[in-house]
Amino acid sequence: MIEEEIKQLVTAQLKIEPEQYSEDLMAGDIPEWDSLAHVNLLMAVEKHFNIVFDVGDAIDIESAGDLIDAVKRSTQPPS
Repeated sequence: MIEEEIKQLVTAQLKIEPEQYSEDLMAGDIPEWDSLAHVNLLMAVEKHFNIVFDVGDAIDIESAGDLIDAVKRSTQPPS
Protein backbone atom coordinates (compact mmCIF):
# COMPACT_ATOMS: atom_id res chain seq x y z
CA MET A 1 0.00 0.00 0.00
CA ILE A 2 1.51 3.31 -1.11
CA GLU A 3 0.53 5.17 2.07
CA GLU A 4 2.35 2.70 4.33
CA GLU A 5 5.43 2.62 2.08
CA ILE A 6 5.57 6.45 2.09
CA LYS A 7 5.27 6.46 5.89
CA GLN A 8 8.20 4.05 6.14
CA LEU A 9 10.30 6.10 3.70
CA VAL A 10 9.52 9.41 5.41
CA THR A 11 10.28 8.13 8.90
CA ALA A 12 13.49 6.43 7.73
CA GLN A 13 14.77 9.35 5.65
CA LEU A 14 13.93 12.02 8.21
CA LYS A 15 14.97 9.78 11.11
CA ILE A 16 11.76 10.46 13.03
CA GLU A 17 9.53 8.24 15.13
CA PRO A 18 6.43 6.78 13.45
CA GLU A 19 4.30 8.68 15.98
CA GLN A 20 5.61 11.96 14.51
CA TYR A 21 4.33 11.01 11.05
CA SER A 22 1.00 12.05 9.57
CA GLU A 23 -0.12 12.73 6.03
CA ASP A 24 -0.44 16.38 7.10
CA LEU A 25 3.24 16.55 8.09
CA MET A 26 4.83 19.32 6.05
CA ALA A 27 8.35 20.32 5.17
CA GLY A 28 9.34 22.80 7.84
CA ASP A 29 6.99 21.38 10.50
CA ILE A 30 9.90 19.55 12.08
CA PRO A 31 13.59 20.49 12.05
CA GLU A 32 14.49 17.17 10.44
CA TRP A 33 12.61 18.11 7.24
CA ASP A 34 14.88 20.78 5.84
CA SER A 35 15.68 21.47 2.19
CA LEU A 36 18.45 18.88 1.95
CA ALA A 37 16.28 16.23 3.63
CA HIS A 38 13.49 17.12 1.20
CA VAL A 39 15.68 16.43 -1.82
CA ASN A 40 16.98 13.19 -0.29
CA LEU A 41 13.43 12.11 0.50
CA LEU A 42 12.25 12.75 -3.06
CA MET A 43 15.20 10.77 -4.43
CA ALA A 44 14.54 7.87 -2.04
CA VAL A 45 10.87 7.77 -3.06
CA GLU A 46 11.76 7.87 -6.76
CA LYS A 47 14.21 5.00 -6.29
CA HIS A 48 11.81 2.93 -4.16
CA PHE A 49 8.92 3.23 -6.62
CA ASN A 50 11.14 3.30 -9.74
CA ILE A 51 9.62 6.59 -10.89
CA VAL A 52 10.84 10.08 -11.75
CA PHE A 53 8.89 13.10 -10.60
CA ASP A 54 8.50 15.86 -13.13
CA VAL A 55 9.68 19.28 -11.99
CA GLY A 56 6.12 20.53 -11.39
CA ASP A 57 5.34 17.63 -9.08
CA ALA A 58 8.63 17.99 -7.22
CA ILE A 59 7.97 21.69 -6.62
CA ASP A 60 4.40 21.06 -5.45
CA ILE A 61 5.32 18.40 -2.89
CA GLU A 62 5.14 20.11 0.49
CA SER A 63 3.63 17.41 2.72
CA ALA A 64 3.54 13.65 3.15
CA GLY A 65 0.05 13.70 1.62
CA ASP A 66 1.37 15.57 -1.43
CA LEU A 67 4.06 12.92 -1.74
CA ILE A 68 1.46 10.14 -1.68
CA ASP A 69 -0.61 11.91 -4.35
CA ALA A 70 2.45 12.43 -6.57
CA VAL A 71 3.45 8.77 -6.30
CA LYS A 72 -0.09 7.68 -7.16
CA ARG A 73 -0.08 9.93 -10.25
CA SER A 74 3.34 8.62 -11.28
CA THR A 75 2.49 4.95 -10.84
CA GLN A 76 -0.92 4.91 -12.51
CA PRO A 77 -0.94 3.49 -16.03
CA PRO A 78 -1.83 6.09 -18.67
CA SER A 79 -5.51 6.06 -19.58
